[in-house]
Amino acid sequence: MQSGRKAAESVKESAANTAASAKASMEKARATAKEKAEKMTTRDPADKEAATLEKEMGNSDAELNRDAAKAHNEAARRLAESGGPRPGYKTRGTEPPETTTATEDYVDDYTTPAADPRYHPGPTSGGAYR
Repeated sequence: MQSGRKAAESVKESAANTAASAKASMEKARATAKEKAEKMTTRDPADKEAATLEKEMGNSDAELNRDAAKAHNEAARRLAESGGPRPGYKTRGTEPPETTTATEDYVDDYTTPAADPRYHPGPTSGGAYR
């Protein structure tokens, strides 16, 4: 079963890397299109040079983000293959959980019902809590 886990994690990593590469390509295309639009709308050589520099910065940012995503995906695969905790899930600590006493009052941090994620506006009543 271990080889099945490795294969599954490898497929997940490949899919995530493909998505990261696609996102980087879209960001590069967006930067290139923005550069071309700025070059077409201006006559000032300094503005054209600034557009080119901005495109190059966008391209390098996209490549850095892609490389960081690939490194993260590889680390997640290795962690999953080793049987360690899954990324994104918290593990239990060594300290006992904090306990509350019955005398502590419940404090609602939401100032308006609309800011409360439990608030659900009803069709006729103007709103209700879930």
